[in-house]
Amino acid sequence: MSFDGLLLRARGLGKVYPSPLAPMARLKQELFGIAPPADKSHCVLQDLDLEVFRGETLGIMGRNGAGKSTLLGILGNVIEPSSGSVERHGKIAVLLEVGGGFHASFTGRDNAKLFCSVMGMTARETEERIGGIEAFADIGDYFDLPLRIYSSGMQARLGFACAVYVDADLVIIDETLAVGDALFRMRCYDRIRAMQKRGLTFLMVSHSPQAVASFCTRTLVLEKGRKVFDGSVADGIASYKEIREGLAEKPLSLSKKPTVTNAPGEGRLDLRGLSYSAATERGEPVGIIQAELVAREDIERPFINFGIRDRHGLTICGFEGSREDRAIPPMRRGEQRPVRMRFKNILLPGVYFVSFKAGRMLGDAAETTCLLQDAIRIDIEGRGAGGFVDLEMGLEVGADSSELETAGSR
Repeated sequence: MSFDGLLLRARGLGKVYPSPLAPMARLKQELFGIAPPADKSHCVLQDLDLEVFRGETLGIMGRNGAGKSTLLGILGNVIEPSSGSVERHGKIAVLLEVGGGFHASFTGRDNAKLFCSVMGMTARETEERIGGIEAFADIGDYFDLPLRIYSSGMQARLGFACAVYVDADLVIIDETLAVGDALFRMRCYDRIRAMQKRGLTFLMVSHSPQAVASFCTRTLVLEKGRKVFDGSVADGIASYKEIREGLAEKPLSLSKKPTVTNAPGEGRLDLRGLSYSAATERGEPVGIIQAELVAREDIERPFINFGIRDRHGLTICGFEGSREDRAIPPMRRGEQRPVRMRFKNILLPGVYFVSFKAGRMLGDAAETTCLLQDAIRIDIEGRGAGGFVDLEMGLEVGADSSELETAGSR
């Protein structure tokens, strides 16, 4: 690989938590050493191997309970594994939960100093960084007040500020950014990007495909304590979405061919014959997708969703056909209905993919019966500015302010 060196190597990681024992069983264990039955324990991680190299940003995805936080805790040397080993190199900053590792009775300043001390920094190095931590956290007078009166958002600000100001080789973050306000998250993302340019390494848990696509160079997907995907960001996001939708026992890798997955209902509602064409309508470019909707049983409230992603897996735009005002008329068993989907094509040059989801509405819930990941590839040629879409941005320069004001009032 093209990275400078290995920072983490995990081999055969496993973590088992014993289930709570009844009082009598706990007494027998304490007095006579009688272990609880094997089925009285809960396995959180199973036989997981992982390597993290300098310069990577690894996004870890998975449903709730998949073992993400436990994995980060083990890698950060906060949780002891039940089996396996971890080899660590360099300085690692760990931010696993809001307020994690902080003392509730200490002030924010004292907790920041304690964090720096734990990271092996000298008193002088700590004093050099405490001002930056205080400024980045931006919690005002609360910085010198006890942590116990902080809101979760303020604790997240303090924790992140500490983690990114100790000059660690590897920063481990467990969904802390989901707590802060929007403006603070943007500052955190800007800080992460700046640190990435300096070659720092990140491990971050996120349920947001957008965040993973924006920041990560690699994706790890966990399901039921097992590693089910480790590779490119786009493939990892597709795998996570398939697991999240409950459409696959294991994730399906992306390829040049579309991934077609049906739920256990044998595809009550499917899409077939997908095709894409570019056209011009009223002088504007449009993209037109045609397909055939097939019902294998009576469907009272069918729906179609589709979305466009770039080659990194970042969603550009999506159409939520499951909304009430976009309802498709009921379909009967065996019915085949042609459908046409169109969008104003203002995409800038690049490679894009269109994914589809079909299913039925059951009350307020949407049941997916057919998922087609990256079923259509769109190549937009030419040269353009940075970004994803052409908003025809321009600049007007007048001799004075009155000239532009007059032009804008016409």
